[in-house]
Amino acid sequence: MSNTSSLLNKKTLLETGFANGLPSSSYPERVLQIGEGNFLRGFIDWMFFEMNKIGEFQGRVVALQPTPRGKVVPKLNRQDCLYTLIQRGIYQGTTVEKIDVIDSISRGINPYSDWEEALKVAESPDIEFVFSNTTEAGLQYVDESFDEAASPLSFPGKLVSLLFHRYTIFNGEKGRGWMIIPCELVENNGVVLKELCKKLTLNWGLPESFWTWVENECSFCNTLVDRIVTGFPHGEEQQLADRLGYQDELMTVAEPYHLFVIDGPTELQEKLPFKKAGLNVYFDDITSYRELKVKLLNAPHTLLASCGILYGVETVREGIKDDLLGNFIIHAMMEEISSTLQPKEKESSSQYIHDIIDRFLNPFLHHRLLDISLNGYSKYRTRVMPSLLAFKEVEGAYPKRLAFSLAALTSFYKVVEEDKEANKFFGHGPNGLYEIRDSHDVISKFREFWEKYDGTTECTTKLVKELVVNDLLGEKTLSEAEGLSIFIAKHIMMLQELGMEKTLEFIEQ
Repeated sequence: MSNTSSLLNKKTLLETGFANGLPSSSYPERVLQIGEGNFLRGFIDWMFFEMNKIGEFQGRVVALQPTPRGKVVPKLNRQDCLYTLIQRGIYQGTTVEKIDVIDSISRGINPYSDWEEALKVAESPDIEFVFSNTTEAGLQYVDESFDEAASPLSFPGKLVSLLFHRYTIFNGEKGRGWMIIPCELVENNGVVLKELCKKLTLNWGLPESFWTWVENECSFCNTLVDRIVTGFPHGEEQQLADRLGYQDELMTVAEPYHLFVIDGPTELQEKLPFKKAGLNVYFDDITSYRELKVKLLNAPHTLLASCGILYGVETVREGIKDDLLGNFIIHAMMEEISSTLQPKEKESSSQYIHDIIDRFLNPFLHHRLLDISLNGYSKYRTRVMPSLLAFKEVEGAYPKRLAFSLAALTSFYKVVEEDKEANKFFGHGPNGLYEIRDSHDVISKFREFWEKYDGTTECTTKLVKELVVNDLLGEKTLSEAEGLSIFIAKHIMMLQELGMEKTLEFIEQ
């Protein structure tokens, strides 16, 4: 095929003969999904596809764009909501490559331009479930006003507005609530989301009877998700188009491994028959699963993102293969993070780390550090900071690698160029400019830091303490701020003078 290959859609799929039956095409919409990014498409939407393939779930997904800047919904709708998922890697000792065209999404909606259509979804008696992944930054309180005719900006705001509309349409009828299953990597994500929704309900002055209905008729489930989804296969798109016979703007690559743990009501297992489709899903308490996964998979990703980009590597695999950077990450996992684990998790951590490193080294995945860096500040707070504080409590000193990574994160957020028209911000590393993608508040915080930075120990320590450490530590541990701020300030100054490679050599000596 040439560059003029047809774009993936239902017609193209039939013409190429690649059709796999489109198992979901005739099923009703049963799921509202807030988020439409690579992870949800390579994880949850694939799971619905697998269930529909054996006739078990028999439902489709409506995908709601979570932020005004989203670019996926137009592409979804252009492709009749079809996209290609490529699973490849080493699984149970065997090389795997499996290609599916996923059809579990029925349509994408931009709520900022078509809020009425989103409200109609809330009116549907068939919609039973809400899934989401808006990253850690999405599970934050946003002080915004309630306007029935317009979409709120925040994810909790959208959810409350849609629930209130459903409550109103069905007049508070029993059995019309939703099972809400957030997939954000936040501890007790279901509980956190519910509290945010309750706060908005009170601040918006919505009727008390509405929240009583939510309490009685809706379930907010805590979850844990685990799958590396690297997204679009940059650099391979034409080769894959030649092979498949079509162009796909939403092609997504994932590892074969997957794990989904849901802590919810007992009837959920019947309503979501993941196990019948052979999927690695557990309906269980997530505490032990989460301890290992967040600390030994997600935290190293966050460390790699800022350190790796400033070091000059572009992917997880490239970073772990590098002797200096790879040793830094592995030592952080084995010597600093592992020592903070509970006895049960610590016992299995050595094998788990070995498995994680194998996954990081998967030769078929090109997991871009720039993708991982999205909303990196809130990720650091939830993924790395708990281990840093726990290590100090156990060992009496700060873990040098985890603490250094905060200096690297601060350096990563140094804006050197801005595209005001596109509202984009850029830092600079050994490979040139890289985009810094985070909330306006986070970018503003670090811009203030670097505007005031003068390279002196006194000034740097003061800025680190006031703008970064105090925020991350919280009121209960502010007494710890001084020592940590001095350490971080020292290494920010080293990074500015020597660069990442020389500073890492100093850390690892």
